[in-house]
Amino acid sequence: MKNNHSTQEKQRAHSSSSLVEVRRPDLIIPSGITELDRLCGGFKAGELTFIDGNSSLIAALPDQLCANTYRTFHSQTIYIDAGMRANPYQIARYARLLELDQREVLQNVLMSRAFTVYQLSTILQDLLEPMIQNHRPRTLLIGMLPALYHDPELSSQEAQTLLLQDLQKIQQLTTTYQLITVCTHLDAMPLSPSNGLGKTLYDNVTEIIRIKHIDQRISLELLKKQKRTTIVRDANGQLRLEAFGMVN
Repeated sequence: MKNNHSTQEKQRAHSSSSLVEVRRPDLIIPSGITELDRLCGGFKAGELTFIDGNSSLIAALPDQLCANTYRTFHSQTIYIDAGMRANPYQIARYARLLELDQREVLQNVLMSRAFTVYQLSTILQDLLEPMIQNHRPRTLLIGMLPALYHDPELSSQEAQTLLLQDLQKIQQLTTTYQLITVCTHLDAMPLSPSNGLGKTLYDNVTEIIRIKHIDQRISLELLKKQKRTTIVRDANGQLRLEAFGMVN
C-alpha cells in the first residue's frame, strides 16, 4: 500500500509538472507597432528576426524594444549598435510614454558600439557570451547589422564568410540562452535575398520582416511565412489597415 501511495503521488506530481509546462506561454515582447504585432505575434524567445527596409519605423524599433523588454520582463537588454543609430534619449522617451521610470529603463540597457567590422565581430564572437552570462538579458538587439560588412578593405567573399560566422554565433547564443534577438537594417534599397550579404542574412535567420514606405502606404511583410499587411491613408488622411494572407 505504501508503494502504491508513493507511486500515485509521483504520478500526480508528474501530471502537475507536465501541466505547468503545457500552460507555460512563449516568452514574447511586442514591437510597439500595433499592425506589426498583429502580423507576427510579437518577437519570440529563441528566434532571430531580421528587419529590413526603408521605413523610419525601423530606426525607432530598437529603442522601443528596450522599453518594452523592461516593461514585459523587468530584465536587461543588450543593444549592439553597428550603425550609430542608438539613441538613449529616444529610449527614455518611450519609457516615459509607457509610464516607466526612465532611469530604471536606461540602467537596464547594456549598450555597445562597433565602428568597424572587426570590432563588431570581436564583440559577437568573444565578448557577447560573457555579457549574457553575467547579466542574463531577455533581449538582444543588433542595429544596422550588415552595414559594417560593406568594408572596402574586404572582398565580397571575405565579407560574406565573416557575416556567416557572426550570424551562426548569434543564432547559437539565441538558441542556447533563449534570447529574443532582433537585427535591423535601414536603407533606401532593401538587401537582395538572392545574392551577396542579403542572401547570407536571409538564409540564416528565423524570419525576415520587410517594412517599406511607398507613397502613402507602409508595407509590412513576413517573407518566410508569406504574410503581409499594408497600412494606407484614407481620404481623410487617417491610417487604416489592409490585411492579406493569414492575418486575423
